[in-house]
Amino acid sequence: MSQLSDTHITEQRSLDAIPNAPERTKPLGFLLRLAKALHTYGLPAYELEQTMNGCAEAMGYGIQCMSLPTSISITVLPPDGEPKTFLIRVSPGEINIESLRKTTQVARHVINGELNSEEGANRLKSIASHTPDYPSWVIICAFAVVSACIARIFSGGVNEMMVSAVIGFIVGFIAVASRTRPMLDHLLPAICAFIATFLALIINDYFDVHITTSAVIISGLIILLPGLSLTIALAELATQNLVSGTARLSGTVTTFIQLAFGSALGVELSKRLGFSIDDAIVQPVAPWSIWLAVSIASLALVPLFSARKKDFGWFLSSALVAFTTVHFASLALGPSLGAFVGAITVGLMAKLATRFFDLPGAMIMMPGFIILVPGSVGYRSILALVENDIVAGLSTAFDVAVIGISLVAGFLLSSLVPLPKDVSKDEY
Repeated sequence: MSQLSDTHITEQRSLDAIPNAPERTKPLGFLLRLAKALHTYGLPAYELEQTMNGCAEAMGYGIQCMSLPTSISITVLPPDGEPKTFLIRVSPGEINIESLRKTTQVARHVINGELNSEEGANRLKSIASHTPDYPSWVIICAFAVVSACIARIFSGGVNEMMVSAVIGFIVGFIAVASRTRPMLDHLLPAICAFIATFLALIINDYFDVHITTSAVIISGLIILLPGLSLTIALAELATQNLVSGTARLSGTVTTFIQLAFGSALGVELSKRLGFSIDDAIVQPVAPWSIWLAVSIASLALVPLFSARKKDFGWFLSSALVAFTTVHFASLALGPSLGAFVGAITVGLMAKLATRFFDLPGAMIMMPGFIILVPGSVGYRSILALVENDIVAGLSTAFDVAVIGISLVAGFLLSSLVPLPKDVSKDEY
């Protein structure tokens, strides 16, 4: 077995830097680099493996591909040679909508016979070397805006929104700084949760603003909550990608535990310093302001997911459709079935966008699922367990599982709905 090690130090190493790696312009080298690129830009295991199967078949190769959160195992069966197995060590990728869109286009063109391996490899290299569209300060400000908007969605007032924005700004700064500092990256959830909790309690007590600290803390940490990873993990388990789903689920639980530990440490330190940990009661807010907050938050997600500026309309539509569907469906059917209906709606919207507008489904799924995923509920569950509130923790954890399964069921059901084929584009 050949092993292509990809150590994450300051950035992802190119396979070109690995000794004796297959040449990138050859079919074998192209397939390896395509798999690594798809993984890096956040494609789930079931979609990655399906895409790789289609590309290999179009190039006359057999392939067995297994994608995990931290590695990709590929066995390639050349038409005129011995099978070769490769192990590519990768770091869990962050979702990059624009790079994912370009990479999936390369895969589709190869499947359709419009590109050969050399042209495809050159395009992948161009995608990887593309400079970020958004500077760091825009990313940090986007963290703050999303946090403030989520606080409003949780019925927070002006004080909650302002404090959440401050915490979101600090979390964004630390998140950007951690990209070049591996140890900080590994401890990012715990560090940010500690800072968010400690800062919220200090502001609540010292400035006597009477904020709802639980809503502020969750809003400030919303981008770090692994609700989306939880949903993807359940989807991978549901599609029989058991190893990948189990590994991703374990990583999600670890992140929740880090967040809960950081918050528990912040609470304990606040108690030791004599700060009050009283939590104000959330007051009703104007419904129109919540809809406005959803709209603004969806636009702020554009730089966070590295999408094109002209795609803001899709982000806005996805978030509003998801929120509207869940809001009214939950009133009629309850939270679990509301999430189920919302997932079906977002899944169908993503399928239509992919079929008729040549967009990656992730562009629709991600902003929509940010509204749908049970990340904040999962955080509350783990935090309750850490604080020895076993009954509340297990009850909330059960709610997380039910909502997560409802999301996956709705998403998978939407994928079964047939679309007209006479006007559709070939899928990759």
